[in-house]
Amino acid sequence: MGTRVKDIMTSPVVTCVIDADVGKVRHLMKVKRCSAIPIVEIKGEQILIRGMVTNNDLVGTFDDNVPASQIMTESVIIIDPEASTQEAAQLMIEHGTHHLLVLEHTRIAGMLSSLDYVRMAAE
Repeated sequence: MGTRVKDIMTSPVVTCVIDADVGKVRHLMKVKRCSAIPIVEIKGEQILIRGMVTNNDLVGTFDDNVPASQIMTESVIIIDPEASTQEAAQLMIEHGTHHLLVLEHTRIAGMLSSLDYVRMAAE
């Protein structure tokens, strides 16, 4: 059957709320040792994905008081945990991204990064 996204993804995923500033996101990325953080908006019971901040988004942003929403990438590429790793790799290449957000129904199940592929190859 082959390797599935759920087999190599990172979980749980660190998220940050839409009204956070760059300083908060930068701090979380450092402390949690991650290279991307989904930016979410909480509306009642719903968690809405609004974008993602990656290390690349932080390059050249020196003011930690800037809202994360101003530097985030709004188009987040999403994949199902049951998808094949080959399918995920094709999506990453097609969209020129190093991160895919893994959603199971409407819940954030994990994050798949190019580093996860490196870990898989190293095993």
